[in-house]
Amino acid sequence: MHLITNLGDVAALRQKIVDDVAQRGFTSLRGLISRTEIAQCLVTINEYANTREHLASSGVSPAQIRQNMSKWSIGGQSTSQSNLARFMLTIYNPLFQEDMFGLHKHFETLIDVRDILVGRARQKDEDLMPSRFNACRLQIYPAGGGFMGAHTDSRAEENLQKGSGPYIQLVMLLTEKGRDYQQGGAFVMKDEQFVDTESTSQAGDILVYDGSTMHGVADIDPAIRFNTSDLKGRVVALATIYNYK
Repeated sequence: MHLITNLGDVAALRQKIVDDVAQRGFTSLRGLISRTEIAQCLVTINEYANTREHLASSGVSPAQIRQNMSKWSIGGQSTSQSNLARFMLTIYNPLFQEDMFGLHKHFETLIDVRDILVGRARQKDEDLMPSRFNACRLQIYPAGGGFMGAHTDSRAEENLQKGSGPYIQLVMLLTEKGRDYQQGGAFVMKDEQFVDTESTSQAGDILVYDGSTMHGVADIDPAIRFNTSDLKGRVVALATIYNYK
């Protein structure tokens, strides 16, 4: 755990953070994003998730995910990683669309931290377009078995710093294990050991992990009956670069 109060701290501690990820497979940053503000955003997210119609897992076009929209991500059909079993709801909320949940400033912070840790200039949407953009999105792993199978992330060139070192990936936590859900959550496999990465986490923490290390999301509260009208569980935010050349 690294206590961070501003982006200058991220830059100053960059090598220590990267080394921590290389050694342990993950680390976390706390202090950049307000736990209280995230709780307020979560109310709006839950209302949206529980009252909207969501698109199916497959058949969604690249143009659609550049809009504010939501889709189920169930089974192994995936544009970016085929045969990756998962059960979650994905909500896209790009920075160039309406800020539906009050999360845009937090997505901006996530992008800043991502690019500082990777060691590159800020990757703005206007510089990435027309073929790429920051795919700002939420993932809801609902109680009743939401999960993502163990996998490694694709080593897309636009997400990498040239040279060696961990493949830096970031996830912003909007929920807390022990409060919003009791079982399951993110894990990494390090030295053939299962490591729970969220046992002491708080909403607003940024989980930093090595995408080339095996990782996933263990079943969220599998003893609870899944309810499409009450998608409580684990909620996270991501801002990775999507490429649709």
